[in-house]
Amino acid sequence: MPGDKEIKVIRVSRNPEPSLKADEKENEAAREKGRSFLYGILCEMMDRPEDIAVTYTVGDRTTIYKVDCHPKSLGQLIGAKGKNISGIRAVISAMMARKGIRAIVEIPYIEPSEA
Repeated sequence: MPGDKEIKVIRVSRNPEPSLKADEKENEAAREKGRSFLYGILCEMMDRPEDIAVTYTVGDRTTIYKVDCHPKSLGQLIGAKGKNISGIRAVISAMMARKGIRAIVEIPYIEPSEA
């Protein structure tokens, strides 16, 4: 018929998998960058940098950074009234939040020896 217009329908299928894998790679790179940043801070502030190890585990929405150090260096890590570890936790949390990742910094629990 005259005056009828033909409408073309174009279907665009988006495959979410490639972008999801790219996001996972970016998140993994961000987690590793956070780990190395945390390790660098700890090496500069503690007396025994050779005894420091930082590892992380990944949950659904949270990354847990676990710090292992010599028991005698634990006081330096915590700081007076917990100011050192609080500051470190705040910086790492803010750094990872920019990437949409929740971060927790755990420190070792060492039972006091009986004197």
